[in-house]
Amino acid sequence: MSQQEQPWQPGPNDLPFTTHLINPHGDRHLGFDEDEGLYYRLWQYKAPERLHTGEAIFLRPSDINQIISYAMIWVRNNPEDPRGYELIDEIAAGAKAIVMHFAQAPVQR
Repeated sequence: MSQQEQPWQPGPNDLPFTTHLINPHGDRHLGFDEDEGLYYRLWQYKAPERLHTGEAIFLRPSDINQIISYAMIWVRNNPEDPRGYELIDEIAAGAKAIVMHFAQAPVQR
């Protein structure tokens, strides 16, 4: 996830999933595969990159509410799918990691 990205705004043909989080700054776009319950980072010139849900949270911490909401709706709508348990664990790990990251950040004065 350390690759430098040129800002771009995806058009309708660039969005392979039905659920997206498009960053107005033109980078770090996310897609959520509603069939599989997986997050992907969207790139301008390469295939979507599958992400652990915790990576999606870390990539877009300001959208943690939407990331969790989409995932929990998926879990609710797919109660028999074992992916639901993985998704819940990924959310918990990602939320913990982002809280720990910001808790350890130096205070700006």
